[in-house]
Amino acid sequence: MSNSRFPAVLKTLDDQIVADTGVIQISIEDKSVDFKSEFIPLYKLGDQLKIVRIQDGIEVVSYVGEVYLSSQHILRLVSVTETVLPAARSVFSYDVDLTGKLIARVLDTSHKRFLFFGKKPRYRETVFDAQIHSIALRGVKFTTPYILEDEQTISLNMQEPRLKDVLLDVKKAIDMGQEMRSYQCVIRDIDRESRDNLENFIASLNNQKGQAFR
Repeated sequence: MSNSRFPAVLKTLDDQIVADTGVIQISIEDKSVDFKSEFIPLYKLGDQLKIVRIQDGIEVVSYVGEVYLSSQHILRLVSVTETVLPAARSVFSYDVDLTGKLIARVLDTSHKRFLFFGKKPRYRETVFDAQIHSIALRGVKFTTPYILEDEQTISLNMQEPRLKDVLLDVKKAIDMGQEMRSYQCVIRDIDRESRDNLENFIASLNNQKGQAFR
């Protein structure tokens, strides 16, 4: 059984909500989904029901299957058919291994010695490679040896997906040691062509990686 738990709702096949507050736990080995809640109506074995996973208030994945276990606090579906819903693309982040080019103002380390004499730090606009580890319609996560500041705006270019001069705001930095840092960024501005390319790329990832039962 997977240890991952997600918020979910329980529905009939015609989308009538049966229980609107619960969590699911997925068993990939058994191809089953457990729904747990404070109160669940009782169902007969073999009844068809739908469990819908929720993320950030959005329905992202549906699981349709037959009732195998039914009690007031837990319901298990087996022979599950999983469907990633279109809205998942707006909230899911996908692990990737891609390279992008960033343009950012970074500390000019060649003048670092002047900091000890009360001088203001010097910055220079720099173009450098970054390893993209996660991508979403909302932003990206990457690693680089360069130090970036919180809320700093930077520019991203990529070959795949084809992105040109996409502006990102740095929101979270993690020091990974060995002179590498990881940054979580959100998209501030993106042109229509780049947006279309990103949406198509995310749609492809959504089909490949969005399902637990593959």
